[in-house]
Amino acid sequence: MKLHCFVCASPLFPDDLVRDQKAHTHYLEKNVASAEAGGVELTVIQNGCSFSTKSVHRIQNPLVKSLAYNWLVCDANCQGDYWLFLPEDCYVKPKGWQEIHRHMEKGKACFALSRDPKALVGQRGIFQEVPKDILALCDMNFLGKEIGCVVLRGELDQKGFHSITKKWEKLSKNSDCWGNELYQTMNLPDHPDINRSLQLPIFQDYGFDGWKATTTELEATFMDIVARGLERQQMQADALKGLISHYGHLITSLPYKGAWSEFIDRIKK
Repeated sequence: MKLHCFVCASPLFPDDLVRDQKAHTHYLEKNVASAEAGGVELTVIQNGCSFSTKSVHRIQNPLVKSLAYNWLVCDANCQGDYWLFLPEDCYVKPKGWQEIHRHMEKGKACFALSRDPKALVGQRGIFQEVPKDILALCDMNFLGKEIGCVVLRGELDQKGFHSITKKWEKLSKNSDCWGNELYQTMNLPDHPDINRSLQLPIFQDYGFDGWKATTTELEATFMDIVARGLERQQMQADALKGLISHYGHLITSLPYKGAWSEFIDRIKK
């Protein structure tokens, strides 16, 4: 069984390019060492940022993308039997590689290295039959990391999604250093909160933690996020329209373009 590891990078310090590049390089060196120890192929997904990865293959998006969208990118670009998604500030420990391969041999469709799926493993092709409306939801950047992610996780739950460690709660009491015996974060001392620095919505900002609210509260919050996000999306599109008309389409190296791009293509015909 072959595993393909994808490490996702987003802008850390958008207003300080030198500092941003230094941070990404720091994380990449650790991930390269971890991937070599695990004997897995490594690809870096660069969302809204660009830095040298030397001999490591990279996939570039011109804009920051949501967590759910990145899972779709991993699935579409996987060159093995399974893919592993990791934020760039995480690395897999030797025991983690052993446990991942052990569960791959069992033929599990999808699993995570903790109850909070920062490190998620899926069989190649697991999202090929996801409905178009869910794919579109995952492509809505302004919804932040949570809404599309929770909906897509619902699809994974139907395939037996589970955590492969039972010690996550005990070993992750320090929220500044998430991880467990299988993987670990390596946050820099001044590591920013990406969602807040990029002004992406998170549910804590609306007064409740995670997906824990009544249906009425969730529906109201969803509409609030959409209302605010559409305005930001329009401003972003307005800022990019001259670039697109001058240079043509923004090119990425992604086989998976997203449901919205298919909708736009149909309109142009």
